[in-house]
Amino acid sequence: MKFTHLFIAGLSAAALLFQACTTSASDEEILSPYMDEDSFNRLPKAQQELLFTNFFLQAMYVNAETEVKDVNKYLDEGAKNGFTEDDYEFPDVSYMYSTLSDNFTNYFSPYIAERILKQLVYSEATAGIGADFQEIIETNCTTDGLCTNSGTLVFKHVYKNGPADKAGVLKGDTLLMIDGREPRNEQHFRRLEAVFDAGETIPFAIKRGEDTLNISITFDQYFSPTVFVDMVDSIPVITVSEFTDTTVLVTGTYGEFLDALEETAGAKSTIIDLRGNPGGTVEHCVNMAAEMLPKNDTIITIISHTIDSLTEEPYIDTTTFITEEDGIGAERYYVILADSNSASCAELMVAGVVSNTKSPVVGQTTYGKAIGQSYLPTIAGGLTGITSMRLLDKNWGTYQKYGIVPDFEEGDADKAMQKAVELAKEGTAQRTQGYGTVDKGHFTLAKKRDNKELDRGLFRIIRR
Repeated sequence: MKFTHLFIAGLSAAALLFQACTTSASDEEILSPYMDEDSFNRLPKAQQELLFTNFFLQAMYVNAETEVKDVNKYLDEGAKNGFTEDDYEFPDVSYMYSTLSDNFTNYFSPYIAERILKQLVYSEATAGIGADFQEIIETNCTTDGLCTNSGTLVFKHVYKNGPADKAGVLKGDTLLMIDGREPRNEQHFRRLEAVFDAGETIPFAIKRGEDTLNISITFDQYFSPTVFVDMVDSIPVITVSEFTDTTVLVTGTYGEFLDALEETAGAKSTIIDLRGNPGGTVEHCVNMAAEMLPKNDTIITIISHTIDSLTEEPYIDTTTFITEEDGIGAERYYVILADSNSASCAELMVAGVVSNTKSPVVGQTTYGKAIGQSYLPTIAGGLTGITSMRLLDKNWGTYQKYGIVPDFEEGDADKAMQKAVELAKEGTAQRTQGYGTVDKGHFTLAKKRDNKELDRGLFRIIRR
């Protein structure tokens, strides 16, 4: 999808920290962003990391003016405030981040940075056959009234490019046997599946129509899909679990979404299920919203604190995304499913679509996160995530802290789906609600001292 304005997705300068400037540090300063490269290289590693991360906080953090101090104010402050080298690789850096009010601006030390970065750009990697099932329960009763339940496993989703897909398994096939054993239910199948390692070739028996087929599936590592297509009472339901760069497709979630729209081409109505979606990479949710809209619709405006790749000066960039052509799904009537765990990128997609199409939303008020983070590998091999973006809808409104209110509130998942199907069949309901008025409290929680887990949201990756 093409846009009138393109979002700055990365910085080309390799060493933004060192400016071509003759200014030197004052006698009172130990560290300065203007010191020459030789002086920087002579610094202890911990001071290099502190100077580097402080520089980018000063330049990109949305609350930097009131919350980020001169780098020298943090020197040796970590230990004084309980951040010791026994628990923190760079105590002063960890202490600096702990003083910030924003829970989504965090520092990840080198020993966990690689794992966190993989979580950002890849969907979950798993060894197995690459499929999930619909379990059909049958109850069999004897003449004396004793009843037992048995489950039949039907392939619900066969992951594209996964082991089962490569072996020729199709959606709708019935699983009969794995390595000569009959799985009683999906949980039992997963236990059987876990016995085998990547690289092992295992015999399967499946039923397709009236035929029983014996096939061999070679277990392998695969990336989980993030987009799933189902039919509910003749209505296509496209479920998006997250937005990430690499999934079963190298084109990531956006590529999967394009495939889903093409698979359901011709549908007059479609349900987009974003319940439980925590967010992800900004380019994917913006592009996906664009595919649901006609030409010249405004999707979202992103105000970013960033650094000019040529002048190396901090500045505030305002980028408005406007579709330059009709999306491939622009002719459809949409119903959106969302809940209290639909956050960030998922909310961007909801806001970008419904502010233009007036599509109804079913479910619960969303999380309320209209900010985004920039993730930057640090000079010592760590990772800094900085809240640097604010989001505004086409009318310059925001759902930050308050969430997106559904037009039809329903907390029960099955009932919400039933309502969405009903609306999709009618194809006439329009959005009447807006954003919430009650602070959901996600931004008043105490800041975590030790960041070892990732809070997914809306983000971009900056490569040095």
